[in-house]
Amino acid sequence: MADVTPILGDVQAQIMAAMWRLEAGTVDQVRNALPPRYQGAYTTVQTMLNRLSERGFLTRRRAGHAIIYRPKISETQYLSRTIQSTLASASPDARHAALAQLIGGLQDHERVALMHLTDEVDAARKAKRP
Repeated sequence: MADVTPILGDVQAQIMAAMWRLEAGTVDQVRNALPPRYQGAYTTVQTMLNRLSERGFLTRRRAGHAIIYRPKISETQYLSRTIQSTLASASPDARHAALAQLIGGLQDHERVALMHLTDEVDAARKAKRP
C-alpha cells in the first residue's frame, strides 16, 4: 500500500481503530469492540469490513464458518503515510509551519518522547552510512 487513501467517514475510522486494538477479529468481535453509537447491524459492520478489505486496509481469511479480519497496515504506518502524503503536496514553508504547530501542540512528556525517537532515527541513519 504505497499510496494511502484516507479512511472514509466515522464508521470506517471507528472500525479501523477497533481493528488496530484487536489486531484480528470476526465481524462479531469487531462489532462488540465498537463504541455503542457505531455498533449498528451485523451486516453493516460486515459490509464496512469488506470495503476496508477491498481498499487494502484489511486482510480476510476464512476460519471454519467465520472470516477473520486483520489490519494490513498498522495505525502508525497509516498515520505516517497519510501525513507524508499531505505534506508532500504543500510548499516547504507550509510543511515547516505545520510541523512546528504539531510539535508545539505536544505536551512536555510527548516532546521528550519525540526527542528520544528522533535520536533513535538519527542513530539508525548513521549506522546505515558506509
